Amino acid sequence: MKSTIQELSVLVTDDSITQRQYAQDLCRDLGVTDLHGATNGADALQALEARKIDVVLVDLEMPVMDGVELIRSIAQKKLTTSVIILSAKDPILISSVGTMAEADGLHVLGTFQKPLLPDALECSLLRFIHDAKLAQQQVHQVEQEVTAVELSAALTNGEMTLAFQPKLTVQGLLLRGVEALARWRHPTKGMISPGVFIPLAERHGLIDPLTRNLLEQAFKHKRTWQQYGLRFNLAFNLSPLSLADIDIVDWLCAMADEYEVPFNEVTFEITENALLGELASAIRTLARLRLKGFHIAIDDYGTGFANAQQLSRVPATELKIDRSLVHRAAARPQQKTIFSSTVELAKNLNLTTVAEGVETQEDFQIIVELGVDLVQGFYFSKPLYADDLLKWIKTGLTQLRRQHESK
Repeated sequence: MKSTIQELSVLVTDDSITQRQYAQDLCRDLGVTDLHGATNGADALQALEARKIDVVLVDLEMPVMDGVELIRSIAQKKLTTSVIILSAKDPILISSVGTMAEADGLHVLGTFQKPLLPDALECSLLRFIHDAKLAQQQVHQVEQEVTAVELSAALTNGEMTLAFQPKLTVQGLLLRGVEALARWRHPTKGMISPGVFIPLAERHGLIDPLTRNLLEQAFKHKRTWQQYGLRFNLAFNLSPLSLADIDIVDWLCAMADEYEVPFNEVTFEITENALLGELASAIRTLARLRLKGFHIAIDDYGTGFANAQQLSRVPATELKIDRSLVHRAAARPQQKTIFSSTVELAKNLNLTTVAEGVETQEDFQIIVELGVDLVQGFYFSKPLYADDLLKWIKTGLTQLRRQHESK
């Protein structure tokens, strides 16, 4: 796998000699040596069929075969995975082509108006390296086959644990809460992704014991933090299957009482797709939780099909806007418009807004501009185990605020 920009192979496709040479010079300045050029889409396809290319820069306006046709052909023939889209046309058109390319299965590293800026190119190539590493990790996780028997044993043997990702106020970066995230440290297979073991638990009737196991751990940590004088919200994800359990509200309340956790300092997060199942049953459970004083968050909003009418039926207090709407919104006018309207919708429904998956300063600037309430993401902190979280609160949070004050 590629590890540095210098090791990438890049193809620049542009019918303008000046623009093509300019983009190639930017690549050379970044250290790229495996560099190729094409004057139109047809030439680019020949180059891609002749050698392995990591990233293709595609100009949209070209003779013989334009950029839109080229992108479709690349996707259909699976000639490469990643493209950067360029044009002198308006940003909305460029962004639309980017959306088309992603729908065709390509990884769009950036959509830019000409002239291409050096920083934009560097960030795009670095994104390729970062995402390639992430994809390799995910493939490794999928290859780690685990069984329901192993998961059941993990619950008995104490292999399940939690990491906590901070949720901060946009204004002032104050700690308002943490989201508890499930982790499975398998004794021989290493870390198993929640994307593997959560569906496994749901398929084999283990989601309730898994939820109880993890929630008990979360409440123990919450009680310890309270003893230290730290009073912030704890967010915990509930499976859609759990919402159908008629006893769930009673045992959630009983467990919170056992660990002396105030109901109003706990948020239960559900995905918007949970609203597409047995809606009456889900709303009954959520309504009872709200009556008890717990908060309800709709998680990953923007990835499913929930609409304003469905949201108005749910007794939610918080709307978590998915990374797919947040990330790179500054460079995508249509996405930014949807993001903005989502924030406005949440405010009209009196919901606290949370931007998820914030990774860059550019993303954070848009969040500030749109008036989002809370943020979480790697830009501020990765998920932390309990001991590391306490250290971060003592030192890392202060350093984070200082860094932003200096910007």
